[in-house]
Amino acid sequence: MENITTFKNILPIQVRFSDVDMMGHVSNTVYQSYYDSGKVNYFDEVIPDMDFIEIGVVGASIKIEYFKPIFMKTRILVKTRVTVLGTKSLTMEHHLVDEHTNEILSVCTAVMVCYAIKQQVSIPIPEKWKKKILAYDENVIIKQ
Repeated sequence: MENITTFKNILPIQVRFSDVDMMGHVSNTVYQSYYDSGKVNYFDEVIPDMDFIEIGVVGASIKIEYFKPIFMKTRILVKTRVTVLGTKSLTMEHHLVDEHTNEILSVCTAVMVCYAIKQQVSIPIPEKWKKKILAYDENVIIKQ
């Protein structure tokens, strides 16, 4: 999977003591916060003018797959990219990867909907956002 997929957005994540459960590995409930950090990092880099006051994105669907446990001393990276661009939504793919072995530990797919915050309605993704995403990520599927 990783060899054919290019991720430009990579964020180191520090496993905190509070992330670890009784069994000594990161609790499954914490993975979403790692993926959210990757999402914020992606938007800060690719669409820095996204203000989340007028227009932002909200989650519509999230799927997380867990392949291997993450332990306290594991050095991890969250890799993030957009895979699909629709009219009002986009799909993000995230990988949690062991920094030393490059092994994929978990994968998340999240569908995000463009949202007018004050009006509380979904809206079309601005064209300037689409252009920035397409210039940044490779092999993005465009759905109309």
